[in-house]
Amino acid sequence: MRINARERLALIGAMAGAAVFPPVRIAAARERTKMPDNSSRDLEAAWSDLCASLQQASEFVQGHANYRAEENRASGYQMMVGVLVKALEMHTRVDPDFPVWHVHDTMHLCGADNPDQRYLQCRIRGGESYRIWGRLTNEARLDVQIYAGESTSLPRSTGFLSFEEMHVEPDGTYEIIVSPNRSGANWMDNPPDSARVLIRQVYSDWSIEPPGEVHIDRIGFEGARRTGPAAADLARGLREAGENLKQDVAAWANLHQTVTDSDHATPVNAIPPPASTFAQGGAKNRYMTFSIYDVAEDEALVLRWWPMGGTYQAVHLRDLWNSSLEYTNMQSSLTGEQCEESADGSFWCVLSARDPGVANWLDTGGLKRGYVAFRFDGIGDRPFDADKVPTLERVHFDDLAAHLPKDTPRFTAEQRFAALAARRKHLQARCHR
Repeated sequence: MRINARERLALIGAMAGAAVFPPVRIAAARERTKMPDNSSRDLEAAWSDLCASLQQASEFVQGHANYRAEENRASGYQMMVGVLVKALEMHTRVDPDFPVWHVHDTMHLCGADNPDQRYLQCRIRGGESYRIWGRLTNEARLDVQIYAGESTSLPRSTGFLSFEEMHVEPDGTYEIIVSPNRSGANWMDNPPDSARVLIRQVYSDWSIEPPGEVHIDRIGFEGARRTGPAAADLARGLREAGENLKQDVAAWANLHQTVTDSDHATPVNAIPPPASTFAQGGAKNRYMTFSIYDVAEDEALVLRWWPMGGTYQAVHLRDLWNSSLEYTNMQSSLTGEQCEESADGSFWCVLSARDPGVANWLDTGGLKRGYVAFRFDGIGDRPFDADKVPTLERVHFDDLAAHLPKDTPRFTAEQRFAALAARRKHLQARCHR
């Protein structure tokens, strides 16, 4: 009997599978005939709980109003992957006695992330003492925040050290003590209910200079011996990761929405006045505002905003799961320093799927509906200037010239290529990837 090439490959695959998998299954079955100890049973049960949490999270996403639109389905799963990676790292790899940073950057587009920020976070023990130290380079600011509880999406802040308050040596080095007793020039209280610390490295000028250094130790554990994971600790971490996964998937999907059908608390194609989000776990002295953008392929949104005199301000795009759009190889975000300022003193930007031939382009990548978000840092706690609230106007793409300042210069394809190459180079250096 003759077989064709496809049948031959299938037969080889079947033979290979038969050669590999049955002994594994047999070995596993033999192991199970032995009576496992309690710690092994708990590990197996914890892993099953984690798998069940992943299934529950996927069912939530599949049943969400966002999932109805085909353009949001792959990004819904991508959001879950990002949240899962962070949850597993934070709860099974980050040890509060031997802390290392979970780095949230361009590899993890989820969690209302900011393209201009490098997020560093780790778990700590409340009431204990930690030392954070490092060196600033070209950051626009560096802020340190301590949270209580395990949720990373709806946290309660227990402490905040702003860039304006931090003492930095002339060479850019700094030291921060997190402890129950006051110590040093940069001290943060560590109350008993603290659970994790978050550092925001903010970059406004996307130069190629590498990011500043940030390190952390638990004081007194610098030379201690760390052994492998204890079964009970790993089982607890797996369960915590699963619970964290479910909480965060739901929280990020509904961050700016009501919980009924597809109605959104955030307006569509209209920008509300910026407001502080510190009470909701955001950075101190930061104003933010959001709008849902809704734009067809033959349309564009003209955004206008103003320099506010702080240390950092920016606009960027997210999908409806609150994950940043691709920003390494696509210009989906702009800081105040990256924007070309018009003769009238304001920033005019074009949000569209097609390149409008202007420098201040916010590229949707073809996503018809998402979020446009603004951040303003370092302008203090004074009320936001009502005359400087960003504006938005939807226009036909072919009519753009009539809605932009007459002195708006053209931006060529060669200039766009160079701008994207510079973005990529900066982010490769910033993220060490």
